[in-house]
Amino acid sequence: MVRSFLACTCLVVLSCAQGQSISPSVIGDGGANAVLPGGQIISWTVSETVTGATYLNGGWVTPGFHQSQPQTVAIFPKIFLEGPFVSGSGAMSDGLRTGGLIPLISPYISGPQFPQINSGGEFIAPSVLAATGNNAIVDWVHVQLRNGANSSQIQYTRSGLLQRDGDIVDVDGVNQLTFVAPGANYYVAILHRNHLAVMSANTINLGPLGVPMNFTSPALSTYGTNAQKTIGSVLALWAGDVSGDGTIKYTGSSNDRDPILVTVGSTTPNNTVAAYSTRDVNMNGAVKYTGTGNDRDPILVNVGSTTPNNTRVRQLP
Repeated sequence: MVRSFLACTCLVVLSCAQGQSISPSVIGDGGANAVLPGGQIISWTVSETVTGATYLNGGWVTPGFHQSQPQTVAIFPKIFLEGPFVSGSGAMSDGLRTGGLIPLISPYISGPQFPQINSGGEFIAPSVLAATGNNAIVDWVHVQLRNGANSSQIQYTRSGLLQRDGDIVDVDGVNQLTFVAPGANYYVAILHRNHLAVMSANTINLGPLGVPMNFTSPALSTYGTNAQKTIGSVLALWAGDVSGDGTIKYTGSSNDRDPILVTVGSTTPNNTVAAYSTRDVNMNGAVKYTGTGNDRDPILVNVGSTTPNNTRVRQLP
């Protein structure tokens, strides 16, 4: 009698005898029969599941016994977020990190705004947040690879880490951002929890070696119109999408200003609240509605200081 099971080794005793102690031995893949001392006959089949692999925190997790190395592609994108960007310095502040507010688990969970496709649950070691200088971590970002033949179709996603100098790296805080995906032409989109997204206007041919993509430079064409804000000689993602719905709005229903007031207290607008929150538009670690460096003013500026009823919509297909 022979039985096969996936991802296991099955020993089936065909004749009965007194129990014995059998030392374990290595059984090769495939199957065979054997006669044990005492006359028992065993038959075995070794097989494995065939499922996809996952790139998890610097290594591959592959179900089964023996599977080939999965196909991967990698990118080295660079972006600036307007909120924490320090004009003229060429870098962003890392107030969330110094305030101990950056979560160890990615804040991007499955949903309509940040879908998880062939990924999810990325996390980091606390030591990753110990880096200082230009390589210090500013925040998590959500990166999408979109179908080269249909830019509205998201095929692969990853959470990555944004450094002060704009580099987006993998969860080890150092290396290229890697996807389990075949080499191909992809559109690349980068999203953040309270900034408007940006996407390449053209496809990029990706393979296992990280391809640089500098979204801070006007030389890289992006999808749509005014997808990013010009700050001096560089470009940055528009700040102020507090609600995460892809629109910056200062007045009217579902605006991005009111949640800031609610967070500090509707009757105490002068309060500040230390938090890792989408309401913290400038990402200094404190939600603030009034006074210098508040989180309300950038929203008004980005829709137009003299046109508060305007809205600004993210440029994605």
